[in-house]
Parts: sequence; C-alpha cells; structure tokens
Amino acid sequence: MYDDQPVQAGMRERLAVLAADMATLRHDVESGQLRLDPEAGQQIRDMLARQMEQVDGWLAQARGLARRAPLGQNPVGDAMAAKFEERAGGGGTSFTAVFTSYRQVLQDTDDTVEEAMRRYRDVEERTSETFKRLAQ
Repeated sequence: MYDDQPVQAGMRERLAVLAADMATLRHDVESGQLRLDPEAGQQIRDMLARQMEQVDGWLAQARGLARRAPLGQNPVGDAMAAKFEERAGGGGTSFTAVFTSYRQVLQDTDDTVEEAMRRYRDVEERTSETFKRLAQ
C-alpha cells in the first residue's frame, strides 16, 4: 500500500512557508516599507485571480470526490471507500483542506497587493498635492 505521509507532510510544510512569506509581505506593506505601482500590482492581481479560479475548480472536483465510492459491501471495499473519502474531503491534509488553505493564502496575497497599491496611490496623491501647493 502506498504511504502518502511524506507527501502530506511536504504539503503542510509548503503551505506553512507560503503563509509565513505572506505574513512578511503584509508586515512590509503595513509598515510602509513596501508600496506597489498600481500597474504592476494589477498584473499580479490578475495572475492571482487566475490562480484562485483554478483552485476553485480543484476544490469543486475534490468536493465531488469526497463521497464514499461504491466499491462493494465487503471489508476491503468499505475500507478503501472510507480512505478515498477521507483523502478527498477530510480534514488536515485532504485535497479539500489543502486547496482551501492554498486558496486562503492566495486571497491574503491579493488583499495585501491591493493594500500596497492603495498606499502607493496615497503617497502619489500627497506628493502631487505638495507640488501643487508649492507651485501656487
């Protein structure tokens, strides 16, 4: 039988790294260390939107798999059906749980990029207002 524990541990580790990177990015934006040109930010947000759409499709498919497969009314069939159902829709490292966590990281990243763009526009507006006052 295939042991997927190393794969599951790898998925958890990778999601933890992505979440930590996202927290660092959010901190840099909130502290004013990072602002993002709206044009570049929109390109990033478009890419994130495409990725979120793809993850939404994966989630729909995983949810469709999260049911007991009709593998027969016997101990082996029951055990395998339960195993497949858990891998698709159970907690922890199931497909659904992993895709949901990944989707949240993507959404958090999109929100942070949007905030970085807003901060860039705010600085640009303040700078423009300062120049207008100096020109008067």
